[in-house]
Amino acid sequence: MKKIFIPILLVLAFAAVSCQQLLDIPQKGTLSTLEYYASDSDAEAALNNMYAAYIDNVANAIGIDVAEQVIFNYSADDVLAAGGHANDHPDFRVFCEFRYDDMNGELKNLYDDYCTTIYAANLVISNFTTENRNETAPKWESAVTKRCVAEARVMRAFIHMQMAILWYQPAIINRVLDPDELPVQAESQSQVLEWVIAECEKAINSGSLPERASKNDKDGTAIMTKGFAQFVAGKAAMFNNDPATARKYLGDLINSDKYDLVAPEDYWTNFHAAGDGNCEKIFEPNFIYDATASFWGNVGRSRWMVADVFCWRTEDLYSVPNVCPAAGWNGGAIQVDFAKKFLEHDGDSPRRLATFITEDEWLYEINWKDSELNDRTRAEKETDPNRGIKGTAGIFGHGPYFEWKNMSFAEVPKLLAGDKDYPRDNEPAIMGGASNTSNYNVARYAEALLLYAEACIDSPDAAKGLEALQKVQKRSGSGKISASLTFNDVMEEKQYELWFESCRFPDLVRWAKQGKVNLDQIFNGDLHKKCPIVYDEYSAKNTGKHKLYTSYVNLNDEHNCTFVVNKHEYLPFPADRVAGNKFKNVLGWAYLNAAEEPAAE
Repeated sequence: MKKIFIPILLVLAFAAVSCQQLLDIPQKGTLSTLEYYASDSDAEAALNNMYAAYIDNVANAIGIDVAEQVIFNYSADDVLAAGGHANDHPDFRVFCEFRYDDMNGELKNLYDDYCTTIYAANLVISNFTTENRNETAPKWESAVTKRCVAEARVMRAFIHMQMAILWYQPAIINRVLDPDELPVQAESQSQVLEWVIAECEKAINSGSLPERASKNDKDGTAIMTKGFAQFVAGKAAMFNNDPATARKYLGDLINSDKYDLVAPEDYWTNFHAAGDGNCEKIFEPNFIYDATASFWGNVGRSRWMVADVFCWRTEDLYSVPNVCPAAGWNGGAIQVDFAKKFLEHDGDSPRRLATFITEDEWLYEINWKDSELNDRTRAEKETDPNRGIKGTAGIFGHGPYFEWKNMSFAEVPKLLAGDKDYPRDNEPAIMGGASNTSNYNVARYAEALLLYAEACIDSPDAAKGLEALQKVQKRSGSGKISASLTFNDVMEEKQYELWFESCRFPDLVRWAKQGKVNLDQIFNGDLHKKCPIVYDEYSAKNTGKHKLYTSYVNLNDEHNCTFVVNKHEYLPFPADRVAGNKFKNVLGWAYLNAAEEPAAE
């Protein structure tokens, strides 16, 4: 795939005024905004800056994780933070246990990442349209500037949708604000989502928005396109409880014939370098390697150390499986009861195998680095001293199912690839160690089909919705094909298909608002009373034969992991942003607006 290098535009405005003319000397190496935004090349540079802002902030690793991945996924009922112990990775495990507050670093990072991207998009829009404080006409207009504005408009709408899903009532920042202005908080989530839909419609109707050329157009997955605008508008409509509008936009996306599901045997590639830019991708920013950049500049974009988080707890293993890129820290495990349900539903489907593997597959069907028995019999492997879990402490927060959907593959496993040769996710020749040179997955066609199917329930388009649902089911390999379009079938299929793809928790929240699920029942049942620890009888019971077993501890013995209805559905604004922008927190976080403690719940 063609890798698109996106430079960062640095535009510095200097407005120093002095009555001493001898001091009024232009500084070399700078460029006034009065002379900028006046050509096609300026517009392209500003647009590239927007993409760079997104890649370097939202899609980038800050420390050991990507804040967006953490916050959208760790609160779901089918993900466990795991780690080495109950207090490991505290900044993000608190989202799994609903123990975060407005001082949380992950929360602040993501909020600031989104605002940085919105500002970069507004630099394009406010300088090449009249959408600025004084409605000043742009210095330059052309087909190129109109395209750049359309792309920036979609990016800005997308980020606002994400913020509305997480923060309920964020500000709508529809132009570059001057230093004396503060953002104005929206009156409701619906106001933001309706604005998002209108912005996408404006970009689509402009006739300037790029379109993916075909299902094989890889470069068309790395930019804002008409297809992605339709996806964003459709998803925003579903969160606004407006299925008719969602059907319109998602139906247009499906009918464009620019996207498709990959073959069942290639399902796993959707999450690895082998599938970058494939027919299923609606938007994923390219991994960018810059040979001139510092090592640290590159490892951030490769989501360096996120590869460690999403790898198994290697320090507790007798040796390291060949698929692991480096040391693993056991973050983001699959919840045991859900894995059992998934296995019962999908069996040995390509979808299940791409998501997680079973105890036997983990112990005996993948290669281990220090083992001399990788090509030997199952009976020989059962007593192999160089595989399995060592010691008597077990692996905290993990059961006998081993997720690898998000793992950075140092070696593509034959269990998925067969005898075919595929590129691996970490490329030592470029980055080395725990890098991940696969693209950051944002939106794929399977989600669009399932959103459309849900939007069609009890509508004149129910038959089309059932067709969309069945298309995902047939590709999965699970063997289940729905005979009718029901909410339960769509909800179930979406959980299997999109595990750890930033969908489950936001979906549960909107379904709860619609009276379809009970969040108190989901999160305050056994979810945190059954924290698993997986052991190997080989070492834990000294049997000399590998067999895993699981025991459970109650996390509430150490932490209060209670989900509070009408509070934890949405996030509080970062404390310093509330102070600076005079925002008001909503629902159960409203107590933060005053300097007082909340009443007992």
